Amino acid sequence: MASHTTECGSQNFDGGRSVKFGNFTVLDLRGTWREMGRQYGALASESLHGMYKRAIEGELVLAAGRPRDSLDSIAQGFYANYPYKLKEVLSGIAETSGLDFGKVLLVNAAEVLAAGGLWSQNAHCTGIAVWGEYSSGALVYGRNYDYLGWFRELGEYLTVAAFHPADGSLATASIGYPGGIYMTTGINERGIFLELNNGEPSGGALQYHNRVPAIAELFMFLLDSPDLNQLESFFHSTRSNFAYIVGAADDQTSRCFEWPVFDVKRRLSVRRPGLMVATNHFTEPSWGLPKPDDEKFFRTRTRRQNLLNLAEHFKGSIDVSRMKKILDTRIEDLGATTDLTVYQVIAAPGTVSISLKIPQMTDWTDIPVGDFL
Repeated sequence: MASHTTECGSQNFDGGRSVKFGNFTVLDLRGTWREMGRQYGALASESLHGMYKRAIEGELVLAAGRPRDSLDSIAQGFYANYPYKLKEVLSGIAETSGLDFGKVLLVNAAEVLAAGGLWSQNAHCTGIAVWGEYSSGALVYGRNYDYLGWFRELGEYLTVAAFHPADGSLATASIGYPGGIYMTTGINERGIFLELNNGEPSGGALQYHNRVPAIAELFMFLLDSPDLNQLESFFHSTRSNFAYIVGAADDQTSRCFEWPVFDVKRRLSVRRPGLMVATNHFTEPSWGLPKPDDEKFFRTRTRRQNLLNLAEHFKGSIDVSRMKKILDTRIEDLGATTDLTVYQVIAAPGTVSISLKIPQMTDWTDIPVGDFL
């Protein structure tokens, strides 16, 4: 499939702007956190309303029969322990989007609400980074974002939000559904990239509601991390509220952090220098954990092995173009993409650029996100 890189229309509001790249929107937000929220709400109003109508009212209330007061309670609990600066963004969105604050909180928590408050069973995700002997030159990181199948239908709203805080933090871009003010995939101006996977198969389903949500913490990590060493220090200083696996990279190397609620370990036993594959189970042997059941836990072992095999097959030739073909390979064809892969991201940290795709819906679209950071 062809890639699209051309800007195709833009809007401006109060110092911020939105730019379309093919099917995807880039928000360029600048100022205080409240000001950036106001820009976000005005520029993404149509998408935010679409998310509320289709995800909250359509799927969760009407289709799933979830009581509105229960959804409100979960969304408010998710928001309660947020860092203040992210709360300011949500307040700004409520001022200009046309959605009241309660609806803004529901949209912010849409993915959490969809899983009934737990990112389990439906949240898979896969990441693969190549550098050194495995790449054709620069480091390339590919990730599949897997979730409930109906989220693919929300792909038309997928947004890259580039935040330029007036407080001196590093400019940072999040990639995900509009109104979700947290980080499951993101990159900052220094080219530090990270992506999050469910870690329940190894870390268990225990969840803490009195901690800052880890996906909000990851946003804070990127704002304050000029390099991977600084990023790693944040992992070792922060408790997660749920079990996750986070892959991170700069233009030279990739690291993987296995992050249950009680500890964190960076993978140190690496048999293939220049290759990192993360699915949904811990592979650092010092945990002393058995490998999880593959069928029960969304074929985490199969997806991992398939990507390891593909990386070996294409060793030395993997660039962005080759990574696109790897991520285009479905699990039944010995890849890792499934019917629950709702969108895909490829990052090239050296050029601070990304490529986005919604399987079976869009082509790969190249976005020079560094131009907005």
